[in-house]
Amino acid sequence: MKKLFAIAIAASMLSGLYGFSIGLGAAYDNLAGEEDTDPYFSVRADVMCKPLPILGLRFGLIQIDLPTDNTTYAFGTGVSADVLVFIPMAGTINPYIPFGFWYHGNTGSVLTLKGGLGANMGFGGFAAYLEAGITYTSISYDIEGVEDPDATNPFYVQGGVRIPIGM
Repeated sequence: MKKLFAIAIAASMLSGLYGFSIGLGAAYDNLAGEEDTDPYFSVRADVMCKPLPILGLRFGLIQIDLPTDNTTYAFGTGVSADVLVFIPMAGTINPYIPFGFWYHGNTGSVLTLKGGLGANMGFGGFAAYLEAGITYTSISYDIEGVEDPDATNPFYVQGGVRIPIGM
């Protein structure tokens, strides 16, 4: 009986109140970006799961960037991926630290590192979130044997709602 009780306690620690959640929000990207670039709005959707109470995994599903001159969009499971480290606190506000890493390679390479600070606030059946941070992007192209490196580190602010989906 004690072993079953220990297994039940371990299972309750590893499981959350819900299996995953869908986030719908908007962001203001490219704050303090490169010279001759303007900040722009972005619409986003993601899915997040919490395998541990202090650890979340967030995968971007849709990102529509709306800069002044053009609109770019990406959808699918490869849009973005972040690890969220939640800071345990009593109450309805749940702060977290997001970390992100992306790498794309071809004739050049793009390395992106993301970090920031955010918080979820529960409102019964759903939660609102607000997050701010910095995205460091290093771009390196090899054009006809000549390397052309570039790096940016703009800030972003995003917010929205998170809707839990039960398992």
